[in-house]
Amino acid sequence: MTMTNRSSLLKLTDLVTQKHFDEVPEDIAFCSNIFMVFGLPGHKLKDNPAFWTKKSSSYELTITRNKKFEVPAGCYARMNQIFIDTEVRTKNTNVIDVGHSFRDYAHKLGYKDGKANKELAKQLVNYVTCSIELNITDHNPNRIAGVQTMIAEAWDFFFDVPNPDQLTMAKGKIILSEKYAKYIHNHSVPLDMNVVRCFKRNPLALDFYRFLAYRNNELNKPISFPDRLLFEQLGVGHEVHKVTRSRLRTILKFIQLYWPVQAKFEDGFFELQPSPPAVQARIPSKSPLAIINNISG
Repeated sequence: MTMTNRSSLLKLTDLVTQKHFDEVPEDIAFCSNIFMVFGLPGHKLKDNPAFWTKKSSSYELTITRNKKFEVPAGCYARMNQIFIDTEVRTKNTNVIDVGHSFRDYAHKLGYKDGKANKELAKQLVNYVTCSIELNITDHNPNRIAGVQTMIAEAWDFFFDVPNPDQLTMAKGKIILSEKYAKYIHNHSVPLDMNVVRCFKRNPLALDFYRFLAYRNNELNKPISFPDRLLFEQLGVGHEVHKVTRSRLRTILKFIQLYWPVQAKFEDGFFELQPSPPAVQARIPSKSPLAIINNISG
């Protein structure tokens, strides 16, 4: 077991102990089903391509970067994404408050002093300035269906990463596009932020946890499929299957310490049975989404 795996196991074991004694407040996060079906690139893309595409048998996702920045990638991009989706779903707004300072923002995502670096701020910019296109491929040549949108329409924030306590006079804001905010508000699935934070430096673990939460949501009968399809779904199909299977089994054991999801790898298949939801607390109701279309609103 690697040092990273030992650290994750200790954190999850500690959480289980605290939860038993009711010391951990329920901390709910949300993520859109787009990014539970499709994870972002696991690592920075070579040569900074203008766009990145990921396909499945039913969908095709394309992320196009802003001409000045990069395609969002890695664990920091995922954490920014989860934070933004959670703000939309729990506060019923397309205005994302990123705080007065970089430390203020990092703390919102669960990063302690000295643990986050400039990559967190960089990936936030990459994400809010990109656009996404999701096409449905149902093999009917006469049907074209999908959604295309910018993530944000406006943004105004200043993060002095070398001086994380440097304050701005006003809180930084991101104004999400109305189309994107409505999609998130209507198609998000709850996550346990305590588990998310345990995997905040592991892109594969974040994607696998989110995938399990999404597929388990309203699941009413067992499902089973070749695990190579899961590897492709998570963007690790190019690796040796034995290695990928071992990594995901280890991650699954960590997740099951905190969430009793009934899932297993066996004989080349992945099986998921109806399980308790990833979040068992009462979920905030979906109040009407308030849309603001200007940065000063």
